[in-house]
Amino acid sequence: MAFDPFKNYNVSDPYGVTPQQRLARSLAGSTHGSKRAKRNYEVDRYDLGKSYKKQVPQLLSNYAQRGMEVSGVKNLGLTEAAGAYSRQMAERGAMLDDALMQIAMDRLGAYGDYFGTRLEDTLDSNVERAATAAKLREALS
Repeated sequence: MAFDPFKNYNVSDPYGVTPQQRLARSLAGSTHGSKRAKRNYEVDRYDLGKSYKKQVPQLLSNYAQRGMEVSGVKNLGLTEAAGAYSRQMAERGAMLDDALMQIAMDRLGAYGDYFGTRLEDTLDSNVERAATAAKLREALS
């Protein structure tokens, strides 16, 4: 096994030459992805809230025009509108949770790659030192 101090370096990638730079780039990308997912969730939440607030008065006026403002049908319609809003918000929340979980798994993978590279470097250097020590002992005896 020949000693190759540059085997974990990627000279074809100027932004990820060393393992530390690759880890930093990966973590920066996951942070950006996390912020983007949270921002999209907040935009969806705002838009859904606004549409629901516009929908309720329209429903009430529709039932009032038909003379059903005191009926159970109006309450049923409002309940269905609120249920649809809640369901959409729950779906958006689940999508955010899934995205954040995937980002967390990507981060764990990046850390695993980095520390795996560090462990491999340590083990390789120990093997090289042991081989050198064996050669020195052989030469001295």
